[in-house]
Amino acid sequence: MKRAALFVLLTIVLAAQNRPPRQYVTGPEIVHPPIDILKIDPKHYRLEFENEKVRTLRVTLAADEIVPMHVAAAATLVCLTECHVRLTAPSGRVQDVHLEAGQTRWIWDDSRSEKNLSTHKLEMLLIEVKQPA
Repeated sequence: MKRAALFVLLTIVLAAQNRPPRQYVTGPEIVHPPIDILKIDPKHYRLEFENEKVRTLRVTLAADEIVPMHVAAAATLVCLTECHVRLTAPSGRVQDVHLEAGQTRWIWDDSRSEKNLSTHKLEMLLIEVKQPA
């Protein structure tokens, strides 16, 4: 009986950790196949490092600047400065992220735009894990 209860509890915990479904845009905002964000917004995104396993992008946004809607890979977000950024999905779902310099967070792959909610320049790294070919 204890083993069955433990199995049910473990199943619930694992199910709760599953990622949310992807919500890619199919409208005119994004052309499929997705266009690389480095081509969409080279003003705010810069390639820092890339090999066969990962790609690291540096994002720099002045106060109130916005990155246009794009398809983004799952990544570890590393704040180089204090980050107060709004991630907005095509559905209108909004997620505000507020982290101190040096803090990190995992963000799922999704279509989104990003806005700096702060009054100062925001700088962060996005470390994307590449999918095997």
